Amino acid sequence: MRLFRLLSALLLLISFNAVGQTNTPNIGFEDGTLNNWECFIGHIDSVGVINVLPSAPVYNRHTIYGQESASLRDPYGNFPVLCPNGGKYSIRLGNRDSSAEAERVTYTFKVPTGGAYNIIFNYAVVLENPDHLPFQQPKFTAQVYDVTDNKYIDCPSFNFVASSDLPGFKLSKAKGEFSVFYKDWSTATIDLRGYLGKTIRLEFTTNDCTKGGHFGYAYLDVNEDAGSSISGNAYCAGQKSITMYAPNGFYEYYWYNADMSKQVGFGQSLTISPPPPDLTTYAIKIIPYPELGCVDTIYTVVNKIDEGFKLSVPDTVYGCPGQGVDLTAAAVTAGSSPGISLSYFTDSLATSYLYNPNVVTTPGVYYIQGVNKEGCMNVLPVHVILALPDVDVTDPPAVVFPARVDLSKTFSPKKGVTYTYYTNAAATKPLDNYTAVQYGGTFYIKAVNDVGCVSVASVKVVIHPPLPYTVTAPNTFTPNNDGINDNFTVSAKGSITLISVKIFNRTGQLIYETKSTNNYWDGTYNGRPLPVGTYYWVFDGIDDYYHTKVNKAASIALIR
Repeated sequence: MRLFRLLSALLLLISFNAVGQTNTPNIGFEDGTLNNWECFIGHIDSVGVINVLPSAPVYNRHTIYGQESASLRDPYGNFPVLCPNGGKYSIRLGNRDSSAEAERVTYTFKVPTGGAYNIIFNYAVVLENPDHLPFQQPKFTAQVYDVTDNKYIDCPSFNFVASSDLPGFKLSKAKGEFSVFYKDWSTATIDLRGYLGKTIRLEFTTNDCTKGGHFGYAYLDVNEDAGSSISGNAYCAGQKSITMYAPNGFYEYYWYNADMSKQVGFGQSLTISPPPPDLTTYAIKIIPYPELGCVDTIYTVVNKIDEGFKLSVPDTVYGCPGQGVDLTAAAVTAGSSPGISLSYFTDSLATSYLYNPNVVTTPGVYYIQGVNKEGCMNVLPVHVILALPDVDVTDPPAVVFPARVDLSKTFSPKKGVTYTYYTNAAATKPLDNYTAVQYGGTFYIKAVNDVGCVSVASVKVVIHPPLPYTVTAPNTFTPNNDGINDNFTVSAKGSITLISVKIFNRTGQLIYETKSTNNYWDGTYNGRPLPVGTYYWVFDGIDDYYHTKVNKAASIALIR
Protein backbone atom coordinates (compact mmCIF):
# COMPACT_ATOMS: atom_id res chain seq x y z
CA MET A 1 0.00 0.00 0.00
CA ARG A 2 1.41 3.33 -1.05
CA LEU A 3 2.13 5.54 1.92
CA PHE A 4 0.92 9.09 1.40
CA ARG A 5 1.99 11.84 3.71
CA LEU A 6 0.06 14.94 4.59
CA LEU A 7 1.77 18.22 4.92
CA SER A 8 -0.18 21.06 6.42
CA ALA A 9 1.99 24.14 6.06
CA LEU A 10 0.44 27.48 6.82
CA LEU A 11 1.99 30.86 6.35
CA LEU A 12 -0.16 33.19 8.40
CA LEU A 13 0.04 36.93 8.87
CA ILE A 14 -2.19 38.66 11.35
CA SER A 15 -2.46 42.41 11.46
CA PHE A 16 -4.56 44.61 13.68
CA ASN A 17 -6.42 47.77 12.83
CA ALA A 18 -7.92 49.75 15.65
CA VAL A 19 -8.58 53.17 17.03
CA GLY A 20 -5.81 53.69 19.56
CA GLN A 21 -2.89 51.47 20.47
CA THR A 22 -3.17 48.15 22.29
CA ASN A 23 -0.90 46.65 24.88
CA THR A 24 0.39 43.79 22.71
CA PRO A 25 4.13 43.54 23.35
CA ASN A 26 6.00 41.15 21.04
CA ILE A 27 2.83 40.06 19.27
CA GLY A 28 4.86 40.14 16.06
CA PHE A 29 7.91 38.41 17.59
CA GLU A 30 9.64 41.75 17.09
CA ASP A 31 12.24 41.03 19.77
CA GLY A 32 13.13 37.70 18.12
CA THR A 33 11.60 35.55 20.87
CA LEU A 34 8.27 34.06 21.93
CA ASN A 35 8.00 36.31 24.97
CA ASN A 36 4.34 36.99 25.92
CA TRP A 37 3.23 34.05 23.78
CA GLU A 38 2.24 30.80 25.48
CA CYS A 39 3.58 27.60 23.93
CA PHE A 40 2.13 24.09 24.12
CA ILE A 41 3.18 20.64 22.93
CA GLY A 42 1.35 17.33 22.94
CA HIS A 43 -0.24 14.73 20.72
CA ILE A 44 -3.40 13.84 18.87
CA ASP A 45 -5.02 10.54 19.85
CA SER A 46 -6.58 7.87 17.65
CA VAL A 47 -10.03 9.48 17.73
CA GLY A 48 -8.76 12.95 16.79
CA VAL A 49 -8.63 14.60 20.22
CA ILE A 50 -5.71 17.01 20.69
CA ASN A 51 -4.04 16.96 24.08
CA VAL A 52 -1.41 19.65 24.71
CA LEU A 53 0.31 20.95 27.83
CA PRO A 54 2.08 24.29 28.46
CA SER A 55 5.80 24.27 27.80
CA ALA A 56 8.71 26.54 27.16
CA PRO A 57 9.39 27.13 23.46
CA VAL A 58 10.72 23.88 22.00
CA TYR A 59 13.16 24.19 19.13
CA ASN A 60 11.91 22.55 15.94
CA ARG A 61 8.36 22.77 17.27
CA HIS A 62 8.25 26.52 17.99
CA THR A 63 11.06 27.80 15.78
CA ILE A 64 12.00 31.45 15.21
CA TYR A 65 13.15 32.65 11.77
CA GLY A 66 14.92 36.00 11.33
CA GLN A 67 16.35 38.06 8.49
CA GLU A 68 19.09 35.50 7.94
CA SER A 69 16.36 33.21 6.61
CA ALA A 70 14.85 35.75 4.21
CA SER A 71 15.90 33.75 1.13
CA LEU A 72 14.60 30.38 2.37
CA ARG A 73 11.46 28.96 0.74
CA ASP A 74 9.02 26.35 1.89
CA PRO A 75 9.72 23.24 -0.23
CA TYR A 76 6.04 22.54 -0.94
CA GLY A 77 4.36 25.92 -1.35
CA ASN A 78 7.53 27.75 -2.49
CA PHE A 79 6.72 30.72 -0.27
CA PRO A 80 9.32 32.36 2.01
CA VAL A 81 9.63 31.05 5.54
CA LEU A 82 10.05 34.66 6.67
CA CYS A 83 6.74 36.43 6.17
CA PRO A 84 7.10 38.96 3.31
CA ASN A 85 5.16 41.72 5.11
CA GLY A 86 8.32 43.52 6.13
CA GLY A 87 8.45 41.99 9.60
CA LYS A 88 11.75 40.92 11.08
CA TYR A 89 10.70 37.53 12.46
CA SER A 90 8.37 34.60 11.82
CA ILE A 91 7.92 31.31 13.64
CA ARG A 92 7.38 27.80 12.39
CA LEU A 93 4.79 25.90 14.38
CA GLY A 94 5.42 22.15 14.16
CA ASN A 95 7.91 20.19 12.07
CA ARG A 96 8.25 17.37 9.58
CA ASP A 97 8.30 14.58 12.14
CA SER A 98 5.26 12.35 11.72
CA SER A 99 4.64 11.06 15.25
CA ALA A 100 1.04 12.15 15.92
CA GLU A 101 2.43 15.37 17.43
CA ALA A 102 0.51 18.57 18.11
CA GLU A 103 1.75 22.12 18.76
CA ARG A 104 -0.01 25.32 19.79
CA VAL A 105 0.80 28.96 20.45
CA THR A 106 -1.59 31.50 22.02
CA TYR A 107 -1.60 35.22 22.66
CA THR A 108 -3.97 36.93 25.12
CA PHE A 109 -4.79 40.64 25.12
CA LYS A 110 -7.55 43.10 25.99
CA VAL A 111 -9.52 44.73 23.19
CA PRO A 112 -9.28 48.55 23.53
CA THR A 113 -12.46 50.54 24.04
CA GLY A 114 -11.59 53.43 21.75
CA GLY A 115 -13.76 52.38 18.77
CA ALA A 116 -13.99 49.83 15.96
CA TYR A 117 -11.46 47.03 16.18
CA ASN A 118 -10.64 44.29 13.68
CA ILE A 119 -8.10 41.50 13.39
CA ILE A 120 -6.89 40.74 9.88
CA PHE A 121 -5.63 37.23 9.06
CA ASN A 122 -3.45 36.71 5.99
CA TYR A 123 -2.57 33.09 5.40
CA ALA A 124 -1.29 30.51 2.93
CA VAL A 125 -1.85 26.81 3.31
CA VAL A 126 -0.12 23.70 1.90
CA LEU A 127 -1.64 20.24 2.34
CA GLU A 128 -0.68 16.78 1.18
CA ASN A 129 -3.69 14.53 1.32
CA PRO A 130 -3.25 10.88 2.47
CA ASP A 131 -7.05 10.31 2.21
CA HIS A 132 -7.63 9.35 5.84
CA LEU A 133 -10.96 9.96 7.47
CA PRO A 134 -11.45 13.69 8.19
CA PHE A 135 -10.83 13.37 11.94
CA GLN A 136 -7.62 11.43 11.22
CA GLN A 137 -6.12 14.02 8.88
CA PRO A 138 -3.40 16.49 9.84
CA LYS A 139 -4.85 19.97 10.11
CA PHE A 140 -4.34 23.55 11.11
CA THR A 141 -6.80 25.44 13.27
CA ALA A 142 -7.00 29.16 14.01
CA GLN A 143 -9.49 30.22 16.68
CA VAL A 144 -10.30 33.24 18.82
CA TYR A 145 -11.43 32.66 22.40
CA ASP A 146 -13.48 35.16 24.39
CA VAL A 147 -11.78 34.84 27.77
CA THR A 148 -14.19 37.27 29.46
CA ASP A 149 -17.30 35.26 28.51
CA ASN A 150 -15.54 31.88 28.43
CA LYS A 151 -16.46 30.92 24.87
CA TYR A 152 -15.01 30.71 21.37
CA ILE A 153 -15.99 33.30 18.79
CA ASP A 154 -17.90 31.46 16.09
CA CYS A 155 -16.84 33.55 13.16
CA PRO A 156 -14.26 33.05 11.96
CA SER A 157 -12.94 29.72 13.15
CA PHE A 158 -10.58 28.04 10.69
CA ASN A 159 -10.17 24.32 10.64
CA PHE A 160 -8.20 23.38 7.51
CA VAL A 161 -8.40 19.63 7.01
CA ALA A 162 -6.54 18.02 4.12
CA SER A 163 -8.70 17.56 1.05
CA SER A 164 -8.23 17.69 -2.70
CA ASP A 165 -11.25 19.98 -3.16
CA LEU A 166 -10.44 22.82 -0.77
CA PRO A 167 -11.50 26.10 -2.44
CA GLY A 168 -8.69 28.14 -3.93
CA PHE A 169 -6.05 25.41 -3.63
CA LYS A 170 -3.58 24.43 -6.35
CA LEU A 171 -1.61 21.25 -6.87
CA SER A 172 2.00 21.62 -5.76
CA LYS A 173 4.80 20.86 -8.21
CA ALA A 174 7.18 19.67 -5.50
CA LYS A 175 9.22 16.77 -6.89
CA GLY A 176 8.45 13.35 -5.47
CA GLU A 177 5.08 14.32 -3.98
CA PHE A 178 1.80 12.93 -5.31
CA SER A 179 -1.03 15.00 -3.82
CA VAL A 180 0.25 18.22 -2.31
CA PHE A 181 -2.13 21.15 -2.52
CA TYR A 182 -1.40 24.72 -1.55
CA LYS A 183 -3.29 27.97 -1.21
CA ASP A 184 -1.53 31.27 -1.86
CA TRP A 185 -1.79 34.20 0.51
CA SER A 186 -5.42 34.85 1.51
CA THR A 187 -7.11 36.96 4.12
CA ALA A 188 -9.88 36.80 6.72
CA THR A 189 -11.05 39.22 9.39
CA ILE A 190 -12.43 39.08 12.91
CA ASP A 191 -14.73 41.97 13.77
CA LEU A 192 -14.20 42.69 17.47
CA ARG A 193 -16.42 45.76 17.73
CA GLY A 194 -18.72 43.75 19.95
CA TYR A 195 -15.84 42.76 22.25
CA LEU A 196 -14.49 46.18 23.25
CA GLY A 197 -12.98 46.04 26.71
CA LYS A 198 -13.01 42.24 26.78
CA THR A 199 -10.05 39.88 26.95
CA ILE A 200 -9.58 37.56 24.00
CA ARG A 201 -7.04 34.87 23.13
CA LEU A 202 -5.65 33.97 19.72
CA GLU A 203 -5.03 30.23 19.33
CA PHE A 204 -3.07 28.53 16.54
CA THR A 205 -2.69 24.74 16.46
CA THR A 206 -1.10 22.21 14.14
CA ASN A 207 -1.25 18.44 14.39
CA ASP A 208 -0.05 15.32 12.56
CA CYS A 209 -2.46 12.67 11.39
CA THR A 210 -3.82 10.34 14.06
CA LYS A 211 -1.95 7.37 12.55
CA GLY A 212 1.40 9.06 13.01
CA GLY A 213 2.45 8.70 9.38
CA HIS A 214 1.83 12.21 8.07
CA PHE A 215 2.71 15.61 9.45
CA GLY A 216 1.72 19.25 9.47
CA TYR A 217 3.42 22.52 10.33
CA ALA A 218 2.77 26.25 10.08
CA TYR A 219 4.62 29.54 9.71
CA LEU A 220 3.25 32.44 11.70
CA ASP A 221 3.86 36.16 11.84
CA VAL A 222 1.95 39.09 13.29
CA ASN A 223 2.13 42.69 12.19
CA GLU A 224 2.86 44.55 15.41
CA ASP A 225 1.92 47.96 13.99
CA ALA A 226 -1.58 49.07 14.94
CA GLY A 227 -3.23 50.95 12.10
CA SER A 228 -5.78 50.78 9.33
CA SER A 229 -6.07 47.59 7.32
CA ILE A 230 -6.90 49.81 4.34
CA SER A 231 -3.76 51.29 2.80
CA GLY A 232 -3.45 54.38 0.64
CA ASN A 233 -5.98 56.39 2.66
CA ALA A 234 -3.70 59.41 2.94
CA TYR A 235 -2.58 61.80 0.25
CA CYS A 236 -0.01 64.55 0.15
CA ALA A 237 0.11 67.94 -1.47
CA GLY A 238 0.41 67.71 -5.22
CA GLN A 239 -1.22 64.29 -5.66
CA LYS A 240 -3.85 64.29 -8.41
CA SER A 241 -5.59 61.12 -7.27
CA ILE A 242 -5.77 58.67 -4.41
CA THR A 243 -6.02 54.87 -4.58
CA MET A 244 -7.09 52.94 -1.49
CA TYR A 245 -6.41 49.21 -1.17
CA ALA A 246 -8.42 46.75 0.90
CA PRO A 247 -6.81 43.63 2.44
CA ASN A 248 -6.07 40.98 -0.17
CA GLY A 249 -7.48 37.48 -0.35
CA PHE A 250 -11.24 38.08 -0.16
CA TYR A 251 -13.82 36.95 -2.67
CA GLU A 252 -15.57 40.30 -3.27
CA TYR A 253 -15.23 43.95 -2.23
CA TYR A 254 -17.89 46.68 -2.15
CA TRP A 255 -17.00 50.33 -1.39
CA TYR A 256 -19.56 52.73 0.12
CA ASN A 257 -19.82 56.24 1.46
CA ALA A 258 -19.73 56.76 5.24
CA ASP A 259 -23.36 55.83 5.98
CA MET A 260 -23.36 53.07 3.33
CA SER A 261 -26.22 54.73 1.49
CA LYS A 262 -24.33 54.76 -1.81
CA GLN A 263 -21.97 52.27 -3.41
CA VAL A 264 -18.94 54.10 -4.84
CA GLY A 265 -16.83 51.23 -6.13
CA PHE A 266 -16.25 47.52 -6.55
CA GLY A 267 -13.05 45.53 -6.29
CA GLN A 268 -10.06 45.48 -4.01
CA SER A 269 -8.95 49.03 -4.86
CA LEU A 270 -10.76 52.33 -5.17
CA THR A 271 -9.28 55.26 -7.12
CA ILE A 272 -10.66 58.75 -6.60
CA SER A 273 -9.57 61.70 -8.75
CA PRO A 274 -9.24 64.39 -7.61
CA PRO A 275 -8.70 63.24 -4.01
CA PRO A 276 -11.69 63.73 -1.68
CA PRO A 277 -11.73 66.38 1.05
CA ASP A 278 -9.75 65.78 4.21
CA LEU A 279 -11.43 63.47 6.80
CA THR A 280 -13.82 61.91 4.26
CA THR A 281 -14.98 58.50 5.52
CA TYR A 282 -15.44 55.41 3.36
CA ALA A 283 -16.69 51.93 4.19
CA ILE A 284 -15.86 48.67 2.46
CA LYS A 285 -17.82 45.44 2.80
CA ILE A 286 -15.50 42.45 2.32
CA ILE A 287 -16.92 39.07 1.36
CA PRO A 288 -14.72 36.01 2.12
CA TYR A 289 -14.55 32.84 0.10
CA PRO A 290 -17.25 30.33 1.08
CA GLU A 291 -16.66 28.81 4.52
CA LEU A 292 -13.41 30.76 4.95
CA GLY A 293 -14.49 33.66 7.13
CA CYS A 294 -17.25 36.13 7.73
CA VAL A 295 -18.65 39.13 5.95
CA ASP A 296 -17.18 42.24 7.53
CA THR A 297 -17.31 46.00 7.07
CA ILE A 298 -14.21 48.12 7.56
CA TYR A 299 -14.17 51.90 7.75
CA THR A 300 -11.37 54.26 6.82
CA VAL A 301 -10.89 58.02 7.02
CA VAL A 302 -9.02 59.82 4.25
CA ASN A 303 -6.31 62.18 5.50
CA LYS A 304 -4.86 65.06 3.57
CA ILE A 305 -1.21 65.73 4.41
CA ASP A 306 0.41 69.08 3.75
CA GLU A 307 3.75 67.47 3.05
CA GLY A 308 4.82 67.00 -0.57
CA PHE A 309 5.18 63.43 -1.88
CA LYS A 310 6.71 62.01 -5.04
CA LEU A 311 7.44 58.47 -6.13
CA SER A 312 9.59 58.40 -9.25
CA VAL A 313 10.11 55.15 -11.15
CA PRO A 314 11.42 54.70 -14.71
CA ASP A 315 9.15 53.15 -17.27
CA THR A 316 11.70 50.45 -18.09
CA VAL A 317 14.68 48.87 -16.37
CA TYR A 318 17.05 46.81 -18.47
CA GLY A 319 19.07 43.82 -17.34
CA CYS A 320 20.91 40.78 -18.60
CA PRO A 321 19.36 37.30 -18.93
CA GLY A 322 20.56 35.07 -16.12
CA GLN A 323 21.72 38.03 -14.04
CA GLY A 324 18.48 39.96 -13.71
CA VAL A 325 17.98 43.46 -12.36
CA ASP A 326 18.03 44.98 -8.88
CA LEU A 327 14.81 46.93 -8.38
CA THR A 328 16.02 48.00 -4.95
CA ALA A 329 18.94 49.93 -6.48
CA ALA A 330 18.84 53.62 -5.63
CA ALA A 331 18.87 54.55 -9.33
CA VAL A 332 15.47 52.89 -9.85
CA THR A 333 13.67 55.33 -7.53
CA ALA A 334 15.99 58.31 -8.02
CA GLY A 335 14.06 61.55 -7.80
CA SER A 336 11.54 60.25 -5.26
CA SER A 337 10.83 62.07 -2.02
CA PRO A 338 13.49 61.30 0.60
CA GLY A 339 12.70 58.94 3.43
CA ILE A 340 9.91 56.98 1.76
CA SER A 341 9.47 53.27 2.48
CA LEU A 342 9.55 51.05 -0.59
CA SER A 343 7.88 47.67 -1.19
CA TYR A 344 7.84 45.51 -4.31
CA PHE A 345 4.97 43.53 -5.81
CA THR A 346 3.96 41.46 -8.83
CA ASP A 347 0.50 43.02 -9.16
CA SER A 348 -0.90 46.52 -9.42
CA LEU A 349 -2.96 46.08 -6.25
CA ALA A 350 0.24 45.59 -4.24
CA THR A 351 -1.03 42.34 -2.74
CA SER A 352 1.43 39.77 -4.08
CA TYR A 353 4.92 40.40 -2.77
CA LEU A 354 7.96 40.19 -5.05
CA TYR A 355 10.10 38.08 -2.73
CA ASN A 356 13.53 38.93 -4.19
CA PRO A 357 13.32 42.40 -5.73
CA ASN A 358 17.10 42.70 -5.63
CA VAL A 359 17.46 39.86 -8.17
CA VAL A 360 14.60 39.87 -10.68
CA THR A 361 15.41 37.25 -13.31
CA THR A 362 12.03 37.07 -15.07
CA PRO A 363 11.04 39.82 -17.50
CA GLY A 364 7.65 41.44 -17.05
CA VAL A 365 5.84 44.27 -15.31
CA TYR A 366 6.41 44.76 -11.58
CA TYR A 367 5.12 47.36 -9.16
CA ILE A 368 6.91 49.56 -6.64
CA GLN A 369 4.97 51.00 -3.72
CA GLY A 370 6.24 54.07 -1.94
CA VAL A 371 4.90 55.23 1.41
CA ASN A 372 6.16 58.20 3.41
CA LYS A 373 6.01 58.54 7.17
CA GLU A 374 2.80 60.58 6.92
CA GLY A 375 1.06 57.71 5.12
CA CYS A 376 0.98 59.14 1.58
CA MET A 377 1.34 56.33 -0.92
CA ASN A 378 1.62 55.59 -4.60
CA VAL A 379 2.14 52.42 -6.65
CA LEU A 380 3.90 52.65 -10.01
CA PRO A 381 4.71 50.01 -12.63
CA VAL A 382 8.18 49.29 -13.96
CA HIS A 383 8.87 47.13 -16.99
CA VAL A 384 11.79 44.74 -16.62
CA ILE A 385 13.42 43.82 -19.92
CA LEU A 386 16.16 41.22 -19.90
CA ALA A 387 17.87 41.11 -23.26
CA LEU A 388 21.32 40.88 -24.75
CA PRO A 389 22.46 43.59 -27.17
CA ASP A 390 21.53 42.70 -30.73
CA VAL A 391 24.36 42.29 -33.26
CA ASP A 392 22.77 41.42 -36.60
CA VAL A 393 25.84 40.70 -38.69
CA THR A 394 25.88 40.21 -42.45
CA ASP A 395 28.94 38.48 -43.85
CA PRO A 396 30.69 40.83 -46.30
CA PRO A 397 31.09 39.89 -49.98
CA ALA A 398 34.28 38.13 -50.95
CA VAL A 399 37.16 40.28 -52.19
CA VAL A 400 40.60 39.64 -53.70
CA PHE A 401 43.78 40.59 -51.91
CA PRO A 402 44.98 43.33 -51.49
CA ALA A 403 41.42 44.63 -51.02
CA ARG A 404 40.50 45.12 -47.34
CA VAL A 405 37.30 44.51 -45.34
CA ASP A 406 35.90 46.89 -42.68
CA LEU A 407 34.16 44.79 -40.00
CA SER A 408 32.37 47.84 -38.58
CA LYS A 409 30.37 47.97 -41.81
CA THR A 410 28.98 44.44 -41.41
CA PHE A 411 26.18 45.46 -38.99
CA SER A 412 24.09 48.45 -37.96
CA PRO A 413 25.35 49.83 -34.64
CA LYS A 414 22.81 50.54 -31.89
CA LYS A 415 22.73 53.52 -29.60
CA GLY A 416 24.16 52.85 -26.15
CA VAL A 417 26.13 49.78 -27.29
CA THR A 418 29.93 49.54 -27.48
CA TYR A 419 31.53 47.23 -30.06
CA THR A 420 34.97 45.63 -30.02
CA TYR A 421 36.58 43.10 -32.36
CA TYR A 422 38.43 39.85 -31.72
CA THR A 423 40.07 36.90 -33.43
CA ASN A 424 38.70 34.25 -31.06
CA ALA A 425 35.22 33.25 -29.94
CA ALA A 426 36.01 33.96 -26.28
CA ALA A 427 36.65 37.57 -27.28
CA THR A 428 40.00 37.72 -25.48
CA LYS A 429 42.36 38.35 -28.43
CA PRO A 430 41.74 41.82 -29.87
CA LEU A 431 41.78 42.49 -33.59
CA ASP A 432 43.51 45.83 -34.05
CA ASN A 433 42.95 46.42 -37.78
CA TYR A 434 39.21 45.67 -37.79
CA THR A 435 38.55 48.46 -40.31
CA ALA A 436 41.04 46.99 -42.81
CA VAL A 437 41.08 43.23 -42.45
CA GLN A 438 43.41 41.82 -45.13
CA TYR A 439 43.11 38.08 -44.58
CA GLY A 440 40.06 35.86 -44.63
CA GLY A 441 38.77 33.96 -41.64
CA THR A 442 36.16 34.06 -38.89
CA PHE A 443 36.22 37.06 -36.60
CA TYR A 444 34.10 38.05 -33.61
CA ILE A 445 32.27 41.23 -32.72
CA LYS A 446 31.58 41.82 -29.03
CA ALA A 447 28.69 44.12 -28.10
CA VAL A 448 28.28 45.54 -24.59
CA ASN A 449 25.21 47.65 -23.71
CA ASP A 450 24.80 50.30 -21.05
CA VAL A 451 23.98 47.78 -18.30
CA GLY A 452 26.88 45.47 -19.10
CA CYS A 453 25.09 42.74 -21.05
CA VAL A 454 27.38 41.05 -23.58
CA SER A 455 26.74 39.45 -26.95
CA VAL A 456 29.36 38.01 -29.28
CA ALA A 457 28.59 37.51 -32.96
CA SER A 458 30.78 35.90 -35.59
CA VAL A 459 31.48 37.26 -39.04
CA LYS A 460 33.03 35.30 -41.87
CA VAL A 461 35.44 37.17 -44.12
CA VAL A 462 36.53 35.74 -47.48
CA ILE A 463 39.60 37.33 -49.11
CA HIS A 464 40.88 35.39 -52.09
CA PRO A 465 44.65 35.16 -52.75
CA PRO A 466 46.05 37.52 -55.41
CA LEU A 467 47.22 36.45 -58.85
CA PRO A 468 50.85 35.27 -58.92
CA TYR A 469 53.39 38.09 -58.91
CA THR A 470 55.98 38.54 -61.66
CA VAL A 471 59.60 39.80 -61.58
CA THR A 472 61.03 40.50 -65.03
CA ALA A 473 64.03 42.32 -66.59
CA PRO A 474 65.56 42.53 -70.07
CA ASN A 475 68.66 40.40 -70.76
CA THR A 476 70.42 43.19 -72.74
CA PHE A 477 70.43 46.94 -72.75
CA THR A 478 72.28 49.56 -74.79
CA PRO A 479 73.10 52.75 -72.85
CA ASN A 480 74.20 54.73 -75.92
CA ASN A 481 71.82 57.66 -75.54
CA ASP A 482 69.87 56.85 -78.67
CA GLY A 483 66.63 56.83 -76.69
CA ILE A 484 66.14 53.10 -77.13
CA ASN A 485 66.83 50.68 -74.35
CA ASP A 486 69.19 53.12 -72.68
CA ASN A 487 68.32 52.10 -69.09
CA PHE A 488 68.04 48.87 -67.19
CA THR A 489 65.24 48.30 -64.65
CA VAL A 490 63.62 45.33 -62.94
CA SER A 491 59.81 45.20 -63.17
CA ALA A 492 57.86 43.69 -60.25
CA LYS A 493 54.10 43.31 -60.67
CA GLY A 494 51.50 41.89 -58.29
CA SER A 495 51.47 41.61 -54.50
CA ILE A 496 55.15 41.98 -53.95
CA THR A 497 57.29 44.56 -52.17
CA LEU A 498 60.83 45.40 -53.28
CA ILE A 499 63.64 45.28 -50.75
CA SER A 500 66.51 45.95 -53.17
CA VAL A 501 67.87 45.47 -56.69
CA LYS A 502 71.63 45.05 -56.93
CA ILE A 503 73.95 44.92 -59.94
CA PHE A 504 77.29 43.07 -59.80
CA ASN A 505 80.13 42.75 -62.32
CA ARG A 506 81.71 39.45 -63.19
CA THR A 507 84.12 39.69 -60.27
CA GLY A 508 81.29 40.17 -57.79
CA GLN A 509 81.78 43.84 -57.22
CA LEU A 510 78.58 45.73 -56.34
CA ILE A 511 78.31 48.50 -58.86
CA TYR A 512 74.65 49.58 -58.44
CA GLU A 513 71.84 49.27 -55.85
CA THR A 514 68.29 50.67 -55.59
CA LYS A 515 65.36 50.15 -53.26
CA SER A 516 62.75 51.38 -55.70
CA THR A 517 61.46 49.80 -58.86
CA ASN A 518 61.08 53.33 -60.23
CA ASN A 519 64.86 53.77 -60.37
CA TYR A 520 67.06 52.42 -63.14
CA TRP A 521 70.71 51.64 -64.00
CA ASP A 522 72.24 53.65 -66.79
CA GLY A 523 75.33 51.47 -67.26
CA THR A 524 77.68 53.67 -65.23
CA TYR A 525 79.62 53.29 -62.03
CA ASN A 526 80.55 56.37 -60.01
CA GLY A 527 79.48 58.44 -63.02
CA ARG A 528 81.74 56.72 -65.55
CA PRO A 529 80.48 54.42 -68.30
CA LEU A 530 81.24 50.77 -67.79
CA PRO A 531 82.62 48.60 -70.54
CA VAL A 532 80.49 46.19 -72.51
CA GLY A 533 80.18 42.78 -71.06
CA THR A 534 78.04 40.57 -68.85
CA TYR A 535 76.68 41.80 -65.53
CA TYR A 536 74.40 40.24 -62.95
CA TRP A 537 71.28 41.58 -61.20
CA VAL A 538 69.77 40.30 -57.93
CA PHE A 539 66.17 41.13 -56.82
CA ASP A 540 65.22 40.78 -53.13
CA GLY A 541 61.61 41.29 -52.05
CA ILE A 542 58.68 40.11 -49.93
CA ASP A 543 55.51 38.36 -51.07
CA ASP A 544 52.81 40.66 -49.61
CA TYR A 545 50.20 37.91 -49.24
CA TYR A 546 52.22 34.97 -47.96
CA HIS A 547 54.93 37.08 -46.28
CA THR A 548 57.71 34.98 -47.80
CA LYS A 549 61.02 36.20 -49.19
CA VAL A 550 61.42 36.55 -52.95
CA ASN A 551 64.85 36.21 -54.58
CA LYS A 552 65.42 36.52 -58.31
CA ALA A 553 68.71 36.78 -60.21
CA ALA A 554 69.84 36.76 -63.82
CA SER A 555 72.54 38.09 -66.16
CA ILE A 556 72.35 41.06 -68.45
CA ALA A 557 74.55 41.95 -71.38
CA LEU A 558 75.65 45.56 -71.64
CA ILE A 559 76.12 46.53 -75.30
CA ARG A 560 77.15 49.91 -76.59
